[in-house]
Amino acid sequence: MNILALNWRDMEHPEAGGAEVHFFEIFSRLVDKGHSVTLLTTRFKNCQPAATYRGIEVLRLAGNALFNWEAPSIVKKLLKTKKYDCIVDDVNKLPFYSNKKFKSIPTAVLYHHLFGKTVFGLTNPPTALYVYLMEKRSPRIYAKTPCCAVSTSTAEELVRLGMDRQGITVVENGIDINRYCPGNSVVRDEDFLIFVGRLKKYKRVDAILDAMSIIEKNGRKLRLAVVGTGDDLPRLKKHAARLGLSGRIDFAGFVDEDKKIELLRKAAVFVNPSEKEGWGITNIEASACGTPIAANDAPGLRDSVVHNETGLLYDNNDVRSLASSIQKILDDGQLRERFAVSGRAWAEKFSWDASAQRIEEWLKKIVFEK
Repeated sequence: MNILALNWRDMEHPEAGGAEVHFFEIFSRLVDKGHSVTLLTTRFKNCQPAATYRGIEVLRLAGNALFNWEAPSIVKKLLKTKKYDCIVDDVNKLPFYSNKKFKSIPTAVLYHHLFGKTVFGLTNPPTALYVYLMEKRSPRIYAKTPCCAVSTSTAEELVRLGMDRQGITVVENGIDINRYCPGNSVVRDEDFLIFVGRLKKYKRVDAILDAMSIIEKNGRKLRLAVVGTGDDLPRLKKHAARLGLSGRIDFAGFVDEDKKIELLRKAAVFVNPSEKEGWGITNIEASACGTPIAANDAPGLRDSVVHNETGLLYDNNDVRSLASSIQKILDDGQLRERFAVSGRAWAEKFSWDASAQRIEEWLKKIVFEK
């Protein structure tokens, strides 16, 4: 198959995140299987307009602000030079509606997550309202277009917004299960917590700090590594200072994968208080390393954490419930060990090879059984 995909960023973009990791892990494997993949994406400062990354042709031909409006005219030009068997709208921000604009070519849409009302905590009100309204109507416009969602929670939300459940295939994200694994040479630190992810307000890292403060009042001082970058960092540092926790919070910023795995192996608990995720791949990474999880009972997180098997899901956005869950895991060594063993077994179900195989089958059905 010759596949044309649309995504707002590529892996070399300074703001690349989980959606971009997913795209390149999946579609580079399709290239390895003999398919041709072209990614149409946005420019960034000092970038090359065209590049090849892991076998994928990357075309950075659009501006960031209006990519969804620019994309159709660029796609029309591309279609004059190459025949594509399908177009994949990789939706993790605004939709592209290739199904309506290029009706002669099969379109597939891949949804990572829906922002919902959390978008109002990410950007200015006019932009947030625009994204919110576009997102609410997009499932109706894609209603008869084959869709792939990365979790059951995302699929259910798409259905609530008007998409046909029969047209949605769920293919969860994968991880490198050989690289993410328990480490015999690393000793667990029973007072050490870790968070990994972008520092955005909706990720609710402040809830971890509040929970640590509650636990401290119960007589236990914990330390936390915050791995990741984002615009919520200044607020979090101020909040840590107000709580008197600055000396016990390591705002580690971006770390390479080896360091991240080392920290996951060392931590007693991986904490994920996000208000909403598409799947929660960091939960699977933690489980693969044998690290118990305390996570918000929220969409995506409740898909990637098995309550009372790989960790604990605490009451939605309830800081005291989070503190109680962390305390329970820390105080019970047998529980931690059970979560470690069950978590590893759970994580082994999710590999990039398996996910890529299922995506390939999904696309072949769309292209050859249209």
